[in-house]
Amino acid sequence: MVLRHQILEGKAMQIPSVRALMAFAILLYSGNAWAQGKVEREIEIHKNIKLIELAPAPEVSEDLMKLYQEFLPRFEEVLKKNTADQSEECLLTLRISAGVRTIGAAKTKRPTAQVTAFRKNSKEEYVAVLILYSYASSGPVDENDILQFLQKQILDPAQCPREK
Repeated sequence: MVLRHQILEGKAMQIPSVRALMAFAILLYSGNAWAQGKVEREIEIHKNIKLIELAPAPEVSEDLMKLYQEFLPRFEEVLKKNTADQSEECLLTLRISAGVRTIGAAKTKRPTAQVTAFRKNSKEEYVAVLILYSYASSGPVDENDILQFLQKQILDPAQCPREK
C-alpha cells in the first residue's frame, strides 16, 4: 500500500512539471507573436481614423527600411487629404507595417507596406500590400499611386455602412 501511494505521488509530481513546461512554451510562443506586432506609434488622422505603425519585419534591410520611412509621411498625407471626420460609429483603424517582396526571376527585393484596415464593430478586415516601387516612374510610388491603392483596396471596400 505504501509503495502504491509513493508511485502515485511520483506520477502526480511529474504532471505539474509537464504542465509548467507547456505553459512556458505557450508564453514563449505568444511573446514572439506579440513582438512581431509591436506598435511603433499611433497617429490620429481624424477623430474617427487611426493609423497604427507596427515594427518592421526582421527581414527588412536597412536600405529598404529607408525607402519605407520616406514613404510613410506621404501615405499619412494622402490618407488625411482623402478622408474626413465622421461619427465615432464609423471608426476606421489602419495598421501599416514594412515588409519585403521578392519580384521576378532576378529575385529583386522591393520594399512593401502591408495595410490592414477594420471598422469598429465589424467582423470584416481588409488587407492589402503596396510595393513601394513604381515601374512607371522607375522610382518610389507617388501620391497618385498611393491614392489609387487606398481607394481600391481599403477605403472603398471598408466604407462606413451608414454611407453606402
